[in-house]
Amino acid sequence: MTVKVILQKTVPSLGMVGDVVNVAPGYFRNFLYPKGFASLASEKNVGQWEHQKKVIAFKKDKQKGEAENLQKQLESQVFSLEHLAGQHDRLFGSITSQEIASKLKEAGFTIDRRQINQDEPIKTAGVHTVKIKLHPEVVAGVKLEVKAKHKEEEDKEPKQAKEKIKKEIKEETKEIETKESAEN
Repeated sequence: MTVKVILQKTVPSLGMVGDVVNVAPGYFRNFLYPKGFASLASEKNVGQWEHQKKVIAFKKDKQKGEAENLQKQLESQVFSLEHLAGQHDRLFGSITSQEIASKLKEAGFTIDRRQINQDEPIKTAGVHTVKIKLHPEVVAGVKLEVKAKHKEEEDKEPKQAKEKIKKEIKEETKEIETKESAEN
């Protein structure tokens, strides 16, 4: 004797979500139903499930369309990243998915770092293509231009910033002294 059930979740040995299958009554009563994997296949439940399937299909189509639009926007741009490098533009470390995600966020795209798939680590300066999974059926190839930032350039920047700050402090000090002398 078997019972007809509708699968609410995919069960590897049984079927996909929405499938109507025959199972032993004990299997349904003791495992499938308590865990929320299946419900009885009455006419009412089958009708509700058919409607739910249509709604799910509509949502999936809408999400796929949005993902395709986002794919076009991402693939039409080149994103630039600067990373500390040594000789021959070889990077210290590699470009991480988190760095790429934050750069995309700066550009106005909300992409989770787990959606980013690097075939191999980016360890050199130049143009690289990174795959981003936007939808199960849509993958965008995003171009990253990695620019090498050498140690000498980095050392100059803090010195210039310090000199600028010192100059501003001197100017502010002179202004305060002139105001105090004018008051006396």
